[in-house]
Amino acid sequence: MQVQCKYINIACPICGLEKIVNIPETLFTEKKFGHVKIQVPQGAVCQDHVFIVLLDTKGTILGYQTVDLSVSSTIESTPKKPVPLEEDETLGLMKFIKILGFRCFAGLIHAKLFDYQPYIIIKENLEMNIIEINNILDEIVPDVYKNKIVLKKIEYDDGVYPHATYFYALIMNQNKTDFLMNPDKHIIQMPWKTGLDLEKNFITSALQNKDPLEQIKDLTFYISKFLEDVDQTMIIIEPVKKISKKDLVKKLKEIAITSTVTKEYVICIKEFIQRRISSEIANKIQ
Repeated sequence: MQVQCKYINIACPICGLEKIVNIPETLFTEKKFGHVKIQVPQGAVCQDHVFIVLLDTKGTILGYQTVDLSVSSTIESTPKKPVPLEEDETLGLMKFIKILGFRCFAGLIHAKLFDYQPYIIIKENLEMNIIEINNILDEIVPDVYKNKIVLKKIEYDDGVYPHATYFYALIMNQNKTDFLMNPDKHIIQMPWKTGLDLEKNFITSALQNKDPLEQIKDLTFYISKFLEDVDQTMIIIEPVKKISKKDLVKKLKEIAITSTVTKEYVICIKEFIQRRISSEIANKIQ
């Protein structure tokens, strides 16, 4: 008899790699209440990391946990609380990633740059110090494009909402244009269509520097390079009535010789111009 499977897109919380994984439906049908925890071994999604994915009984991802040692494939232990940040601690990028998850950290950078309000949805009794996170998010944006966007908390009472997904649905309905995440390294809502490849490339490139104190500087550098390409794009499109993405890619490649200019990169530039500068000018890019 053929085993019925659910196809679930799982992302490594440490490096951000994603893969659609087949999970037997019996894991969910045998579990009537609560949630299912599955260990993802090395090689299943990425080559380097072992982690745990948390799902509800319908197969919806609730979050992730990182692990250091191999454990059983289905675990029923209590989830670990997020590690609080010390306000005087100097943070390398991996410390943010371990606390927030790779994709959530990338999403926070996008929200900050592109002017979307970010929230982290947490239980009322769960402590999370977000001061340092907001300080670093502000630090990596050049002065000319700094804004007042900060990560904020939305707290809920798990006695009133024993199933977090119900509360998530309520908040998503009330905050349709906001970026929502939870402390289990999972994005609840991403209100843009351009994905996270831009920010994932920023982070991955900065992590090539093994000095944690230099990683923030490198991340700032790559963001600044993107914003320089935004400025170059403005010079190109302001005098014209319209320009195709294909032609814009060609023109940018001639100017931004140190950048990898693709159609997807131009789409991100268009979104930035639309969000931060002028919708009218952004609409010139066809």
